[in-house]
Amino acid sequence: MNAQIFHYSVSPSVVRADEQSTVVIHPLGENSAFMQGQVYKVVVREVETAHGDFQKFVGVTYECMPNEAGDLVITHIYRGEQKHTLTITRPECDLRSPHYAISHRVKYGENVSAVLGVYSLRPDLYGLRCYKGETHTHTYESDGIMDVCHTVGNYRSAGYDFLAITDHYISMSSEKAMRVFDSAPVDMTLLLGEEVHVPHEHIHAVHFGGRESVNAYFRAHADEVRAEVAQLEQTLSIPENVPSEDYAWRVWIARKTRELGGLAVLAHPHWIWENVFFMGDSTTEQLLRDGVYDALELQDADTELAAAMWSELRAQGLHIPLVGSTDAHRSDPYEVNAPVRGCYTLVFAPDRSGDSIMSAIRAERSVCVDNKRTPAFIHGPYRLVKYARFLLDHYFPVYMRECRGQGPVLSEYPVEGEAPEALQTLLATLNRRSETVAHSFFGY
Repeated sequence: MNAQIFHYSVSPSVVRADEQSTVVIHPLGENSAFMQGQVYKVVVREVETAHGDFQKFVGVTYECMPNEAGDLVITHIYRGEQKHTLTITRPECDLRSPHYAISHRVKYGENVSAVLGVYSLRPDLYGLRCYKGETHTHTYESDGIMDVCHTVGNYRSAGYDFLAITDHYISMSSEKAMRVFDSAPVDMTLLLGEEVHVPHEHIHAVHFGGRESVNAYFRAHADEVRAEVAQLEQTLSIPENVPSEDYAWRVWIARKTRELGGLAVLAHPHWIWENVFFMGDSTTEQLLRDGVYDALELQDADTELAAAMWSELRAQGLHIPLVGSTDAHRSDPYEVNAPVRGCYTLVFAPDRSGDSIMSAIRAERSVCVDNKRTPAFIHGPYRLVKYARFLLDHYFPVYMRECRGQGPVLSEYPVEGEAPEALQTLLATLNRRSETVAHSFFGY
């Protein structure tokens, strides 16, 4: 994280590559304010541009004075898709503390020589926002601990923009969340979700974002589905080391999930159950090679193994979208700085609607962030990982701080009836602050 983002804002911080763009550097307090009438030097450097002599590489230098609002305004052509650093050097007269004549103290720290950032994007990514989300989590309505409202609140406190509760065997808890917060003035998308166990608990699959429950459909049509799966099993062409009945059920679940409008996610394939992998590697690899699922989940317990398999298959030419999830069975409201820790998904989409989020994942515009590591580790295509790293350093710490106060308000929402007007007014006010941060950063 770049601590200077709490002293200055750069608006926008995301610009079009190879086009002239104007950015505004705004000081966020007296400690970082610019002196009127004084000249400040700003050096813009391209992080990825090759150069042979570090001593000679000085970038492009601008000298400017604060405008009436006290901001520095820089107009520059940001070349290529990459990160650019903006280094601010203060004049000698601005290095002294306000009471220098008495204390003889000079300024130091982030407000002296600030290093800020801008990221330039090619047209296919420019215009997309980055949304943080959860595709697999539980509440006390199956085997979790927290109720629906506290779960939603805790995730929002951690800066999540979208969430699907995926309780075992049921979609009712995700539907409850969608109903309770349907008119809540908060920019957080809640989607239908469930962990599918068909025909028994040995099979785990995540259904994310559809219209109806796959579990419920099976319970209502069990005999019909069993016959359908038995017929499907006879048509399979798979290696001998892949159990055909098990494979046929997984294919049926994924197809039914898509039929109901959802995203079929291959859940925690390297999770240990009864001292063995939950699913054999031969089955996992065959499912991925056949494109049975829409995305592969990297989950806290088995991130390294699943990521290694994903990397090897991708090197062989297979395109497999990634999502990250906690598979959390609890979230902690008393952990102020980390109410939710673990893997999560970053999605690059034009908006936060369920259709846009699912379309972005299918198009491989998503990465998995493993937040249990410090610093967080990002898995995904190189291009997106670079951009996501910039966002983790320059955007999300500020955005998450603004979301933090929204969580407790959401946790207090009544399950039945309308929320009190005071609660909605408070949430709307807090939500406007987080949206202001997002719009200022991205510029759209």
